[in-house]
Amino acid sequence: MNRFVRWIDDRIDIAGVKRGLLDRKMPGGLTWWHTLGSATLTVFLVQVVTGIALAMYYSPSPDHAYDSIRYLEKAVISGATLRGIHHWGASAMVILVLAHMIRVFSMGAYKYPREINWVLGVFLLFIVLGFSFTGYLLPWDQKAYWATQVGTNIAGTTPVVGPMLVKLLRGGGQLGAATLERFFALHVLLLPMMLVVVVMLHLALVIRQGIAPRTAVLETPDAPPRTTDAAYPEYYETRYAKSKGAGVPFWPNIIYKDVLVGVGVVAILVILARVTGAGLESPADPSDTLYVPRPEWYFLPLFQLLKLVPGSWESAVAVGLPSAIVLVLLLLPFFDRKSIRSLSHRPVAIVSMTLVLAGSGLLIGSAVREEPANVVVPESSRPLSSIERSGRVLFQRQQCSSCHFIAGQKAIVKKSDTPDAPDLTSVGLKHSTAWMHSFIEDPIRFHSDSKMPAFGPPTLTHEEIEEITRYLTTLRGPNGATAKPDFKDTFPEPLKPKEIKP
Repeated sequence: MNRFVRWIDDRIDIAGVKRGLLDRKMPGGLTWWHTLGSATLTVFLVQVVTGIALAMYYSPSPDHAYDSIRYLEKAVISGATLRGIHHWGASAMVILVLAHMIRVFSMGAYKYPREINWVLGVFLLFIVLGFSFTGYLLPWDQKAYWATQVGTNIAGTTPVVGPMLVKLLRGGGQLGAATLERFFALHVLLLPMMLVVVVMLHLALVIRQGIAPRTAVLETPDAPPRTTDAAYPEYYETRYAKSKGAGVPFWPNIIYKDVLVGVGVVAILVILARVTGAGLESPADPSDTLYVPRPEWYFLPLFQLLKLVPGSWESAVAVGLPSAIVLVLLLLPFFDRKSIRSLSHRPVAIVSMTLVLAGSGLLIGSAVREEPANVVVPESSRPLSSIERSGRVLFQRQQCSSCHFIAGQKAIVKKSDTPDAPDLTSVGLKHSTAWMHSFIEDPIRFHSDSKMPAFGPPTLTHEEIEEITRYLTTLRGPNGATAKPDFKDTFPEPLKPKEIKP
């Protein structure tokens, strides 16, 4: 065994790797906030492992994507937990990358000699957001479909290249099989390769340059005023070497913090996955125009802001604002060349960060408070049949929701103004198909004082009424998957012409 170890060491220099990675000295005074980078790397590894496992069961086609997710959650051992970890890991990646960048910004660690590492961090942030955008289409449920519809429509507002960009994202004019396959390829092939390259470069520079020391180390009376001054590199090297001289080795003094934080983050992801899961709405239905799309929380600030600006400003905000943010972040280390790093001595940085964070928080809070209730379709979460989908379209086209309510969906007319228009949220449990069909054709037959107009021929054909009826039978309320129907239907004799009230 010793001969084998020596043979390996002669070729890859294990001792040298150990000296370079584990025995290297770190600046003194590092805090728990310095573990955010390693926590992000931990979550990334979790996403890789869980993503590979999920891909083994996933089928990237509109006909099978939703069913493959349902099979994973219902039939695969710990499948729901696995998907929950991946789901919450996506949010954790966004949170940790943002928190890591805020720490670097607050400490002025984007300045000399770490400008390139900051730029790589910006790329890392937007690659992670790209993962999130492509990932939530894959379940092919209502939220996935309609949120992606909105997202790609926003991309379409880009001047000049907007229509081309929409076709590039969707793989055509409409969301469909080509879109799902394209997003799947981006999510599991292109974006992971890009992220691995950026992470490897980022880590290589961290090892090469070391972790940024505390701001007090680099802020002394004899510090050159700007990082572009000829004397600053020598000053920096001297102060950094002094900080490392008073520091500790990476192993075991620093790495144990990284391990503890990494284990804690993974434990939180597992708990969230077990307690709340990932969530899955009804299957995607392009004909459901009542559905109100909502993106994930990290896209809510832009989503809510677009609702507050005039329509003529939509393109400027949807495209211009994110572009401006990207440009400012990328150029930040190149136009902020002052040697001052402490946040308390950088008033412009304090105001800018406060406005961005507070504004984003307020917009997210506003969006959450305004969260609408979407129409509940069959609680069994099975896809609607073609007849049922046609019925829902007719239900909307005939403006039935102007009087009736479905799962809290706000009607055009207040419910108090239409006492004879019942809530249809669970109508599928209260009346049979035959009864509803007959009632829609001739309401006065069942209630002589009904204000509902008759929709029988020639207003609607018998086939169209049957389609509406089939859709109504799918409305079974919040406990529809387990509730049993309770029909007490009666069928009065049709009224003779003279009995019908004028």
